[in-house]
Amino acid sequence: MTIKDIFMLVVTWLHAISAVTWVGGSIFYLLVLRPFSSDYENRDSTTGLNLASTFQNIVNTCIITLIATGVVLATDRLTQDGVGSPYVITLGFKAILSIWMFIQVESQRRQSRALETMRTKDPAKRLNIFTQTIQSLSGYNAIVIVGIIVLFLSDILDLLFEKSLGNG
Repeated sequence: MTIKDIFMLVVTWLHAISAVTWVGGSIFYLLVLRPFSSDYENRDSTTGLNLASTFQNIVNTCIITLIATGVVLATDRLTQDGVGSPYVITLGFKAILSIWMFIQVESQRRQSRALETMRTKDPAKRLNIFTQTIQSLSGYNAIVIVGIIVLFLSDILDLLFEKSLGNG
């Protein structure tokens, strides 16, 4: 095993761990943290705020790691002989979905800050139709679904790459 092989193994591992942490954490957020924080008594608790802050830091770390390792992995794979157009198209689709997810995360953060400002200025607005609509269309559900699709595309890319090595 060469130094390049070890480096690529570490990069691949970091990429996979970051993706699984983000998507798994998002599923945990949807199934556990969001219901917990939607309980009126716990909404303003420091525990809920600390959990949200910690999760945000984890997501930020995952995004940075995914971008850095993704560029390295894509460059390595695209310079290999035998990589065909199905691989390139799938990689492009995965990259577009990933960029969309990164943008959505930032958009959701802005939206959450706006909703929190509304809550603190006028608690009576907490249950109005506008606020309920924004909360129900928060986008975290879409981020999780797209994250699962991106993980699936990663497996397709591995299959296409291995197939190209066997045919090359």
